[in-house]
Amino acid sequence: MELWFILSLVAAVFAGLHIFVQKVGSARGYNSSLLNGYSVGLSSAVGFVVAGFFEGFGEISLFLIAFSFVSGVAYIVGTNLRGDALKYVDATIFLPLHKFISPLIALVIGLLFFDEFMSAREWMGIILGITVPLFLISSSEKTRQNHLTKGLLLMFFSAVFAAGSAALNKEGTNIFSSVLLFASTANFFASVVGILIYKFRRKDVEREITETHHHFDRGLIMLSAVGGIVQVFSFGAFILAFSNGGPLAIVYTIHSLYIVIPIALSVIFYNEHWNMRKAIAVVLSIGAIFLMK
Repeated sequence: MELWFILSLVAAVFAGLHIFVQKVGSARGYNSSLLNGYSVGLSSAVGFVVAGFFEGFGEISLFLIAFSFVSGVAYIVGTNLRGDALKYVDATIFLPLHKFISPLIALVIGLLFFDEFMSAREWMGIILGITVPLFLISSSEKTRQNHLTKGLLLMFFSAVFAAGSAALNKEGTNIFSSVLLFASTANFFASVVGILIYKFRRKDVEREITETHHHFDRGLIMLSAVGGIVQVFSFGAFILAFSNGGPLAIVYTIHSLYIVIPIALSVIFYNEHWNMRKAIAVVLSIGAIFLMK
């Protein structure tokens, strides 16, 4: 078993825990930009220490900074959209759809820009995955969810930015030899932009109601710390999987297996709606992922 494959699985496990942290934040009404900004900031600080110890800072340059900035912005925008979407739609609806659409976009990017051609088996996975929304979206969900249409729209744009961020990370590992330095710098910019979004984003009526916690709220800080710790392992393993030769389409698809963890935890701790239709959708999502692997 190759190292990049093992690293991809490690990244998937910790990514699942990180998404559940976001779910907890959404349930508590925390501002997603602030929660993610704090979490990524801690992850960046730890990453710089590790990068300095193992790689040093000799490769730092204006180009690395600029490339990291674009990568960090793509990541934090996608992450914030994901947190916002979870306020309108259950994780059992959001995650299977998000983690099929986003890997599909990554497959296309890999095909067009990284010469990663899809096999017949991978095409079978795509066709299978197309059936997933048929099991998830029904007329009954419109009354069960807070705002199904808005949640699904946010989900789609989150998937686009998530795939774009993964592609930038893959390209970054091809360009820079100090991959941990690159990853930490990207996390730093993601943290700064996340907090700036929180400061300057228009406070509409909905936010006034649901996001009343102060930016130094103890619960928010503690949850951000947990999110930052799990993200260190998740993003670190993810970026190292690329640097050890993992293809974008395969690494990102394995990474998508994390959906099982937050779905199970959301059902257990938040009593989210669960039925056979959604169980089949999850199985089909995982089956599609295995076929695309």
